[in-house]
Amino acid sequence: MKSIIDPLRPYTALARWGAGLLLVILLLAIGYRAGADRWQGKFTDEVQARASDNAVHAAMLQQLADATAAVAEKAKAASEALVRSRQANDTRYNEALNDAKRAERDLAAALRRGAVQLRPEWACAAPGPGAGGVAALARGQDAAAELRWAGAASLAEGGDRADAWIGWLQRELIDTRQAVIAAGCAI
Repeated sequence: MKSIIDPLRPYTALARWGAGLLLVILLLAIGYRAGADRWQGKFTDEVQARASDNAVHAAMLQQLADATAAVAEKAKAASEALVRSRQANDTRYNEALNDAKRAERDLAAALRRGAVQLRPEWACAAPGPGAGGVAALARGQDAAAELRWAGAASLAEGGDRADAWIGWLQRELIDTRQAVIAAGCAI
């Protein structure tokens, strides 16, 4: 008895191979799809994490930019204040120099008039008539009196100039320190 399956027998092996191949293709397609979904999820998670990190970094950079702008503004204000104080210090210094010159002229004039007397250690009275002759001695002066008066006035003026310079320097140091503190660069 010959069955119906006999003529189909060569095709059954082909059908088994085809079904196996179809099953393998189906498993590969399902595996690929599952793997792709899994990697797509990881990729999406990575993109979201990167976007979150970028947002944090952008916020940090904005904070740094704001802080830098604030420090720059403070430094600019401190610099402008220092310029104003330096101009005021220079004006005070120049006025002090003018006062020193005026004091020198006034002291020399007062010494000539006799309204101010030099202390004995500065008087250095020379005995006898000098280059000024008898007329100078008659007025109570010797020949070197003018030099002593000019020297004394010059010394007084030099002291006033030194005092003005030291005062200017002290004010500059104080103002510079205050500007550095105002700029936020020191405590």
